[in-house]
Amino acid sequence: MKETLFALIGISLLQCVLLLIVKDDRGGKILNLVGGVAMASVLLNGVTAFDYQTFAAALQREQLEIQSEVDSIEENAHQLHRRYIESECAAYILESAEQLQIELSDVTVSVAWSSDGFWYPVHAELKLENHNADITPLQQLLESKMGIPIEEQVWRFEDESF
Repeated sequence: MKETLFALIGISLLQCVLLLIVKDDRGGKILNLVGGVAMASVLLNGVTAFDYQTFAAALQREQLEIQSEVDSIEENAHQLHRRYIESECAAYILESAEQLQIELSDVTVSVAWSSDGFWYPVHAELKLENHNADITPLQQLLESKMGIPIEEQVWRFEDESF
């Protein structure tokens, strides 16, 4: 491409210099014709010399890289949405526990992807501050409102780890 551009500039400059030297109209017309033919041949040579296979291969590589980036962004968005749903579920459990006067120090919720295309809670780990708390109302709420079965609710006390 660069060579074609340099050749066109060179032909143009040579044609300008020769037109300054040649004073008659007939000679100028012949120089214009010869210069036009020379420029056309340079342009056609540039088009015919273009390597379409290399261009197609480079274009294919770029498309694959773009698709890879798009897939990565979609996966990151999917995981970010999962963490957001887990966080919102944990916040809902903490608020519900507060309303039921059950003191929780920590809540961790795990979610799963449904075949319908959304995240839903499947497991909760809850850390109680009070050993004497009646957790039954919160257990029932987690099962009825959030769909987390009692078997998937892990209850621990503040001094125990998950």
